[in-house]
Amino acid sequence: MQNNKTNFDIDLISVVIPCYNHGHYLSAAIESVLAQSYGHIEIIVVDDGSTDTTREVAQKYQQVKYVYQSNSGLSAARNKGIELSKGSYLSFLDADDALYPQALEINHKHLQQNPKAAFVSGAYVMDFKETDEKKEIVRKLSMEPYVALLHNNYVGMIATVLFRKWVFDEFKYDINLKRCEDYDLYFKITRKYHVVHHQEKIAVYNIHHTNMSSNEPDMLKTVLKVLDRQKEYLKTNLELQALEKGKQIWKNYYCGEILQKLKKGS
Repeated sequence: MQNNKTNFDIDLISVVIPCYNHGHYLSAAIESVLAQSYGHIEIIVVDDGSTDTTREVAQKYQQVKYVYQSNSGLSAARNKGIELSKGSYLSFLDADDALYPQALEINHKHLQQNPKAAFVSGAYVMDFKETDEKKEIVRKLSMEPYVALLHNNYVGMIATVLFRKWVFDEFKYDINLKRCEDYDLYFKITRKYHVVHHQEKIAVYNIHHTNMSSNEPDMLKTVLKVLDRQKEYLKTNLELQALEKGKQIWKNYYCGEILQKLKKGS
């Protein structure tokens, strides 16, 4: 899509953008992909039964492959994007978020340098729309990725991840999970394959009142369910301890968020 190719523009990267009634954000997401320094890209917008302007917005862009499906949830929308993709690499960008201009080039370079890695993840910025506050989330791994995930979701934001396409020959997003489906997928992959993580900024995570993650009780219920799924796979005391610590970390986090909302009268 861009003419200024880099030395790494030899592989097609498919960027899948699921969208459910976020048409007013969608243009910014699409344009952040069109602005990438990495030139060999396809964009797939999966409209998950939207009743707003999603179709009209997506179809304004000739570079976008638009597909509509009846409302089936985020996991199903991402799986549809995987099915339609032609790239050797996949990136998933939520319709209300955005990529930094060198995001795909950076992640592609890391995977080229780590040929056995199933995915790479990086840093991101949380942009709180209601307060105009911005917070950089930059994490370093001090333990194996699978154990780190048991403690917490160090990846944090799906748009920071670039997957190799072959991952999805074996794994898909769980359509029975309405939340935390990405967290669940990371566990499946890191149990079996090598992954890498870096501290370069990849994406902007826009925080607003319609975020799925704003429903703290449901988020807590689901994240504990995803963690409990790992029990049958744990092999060491370290992993078992990490799981128990992780459950407590999530309880503290979401209960704290709920208390803050109660104090504010939400």
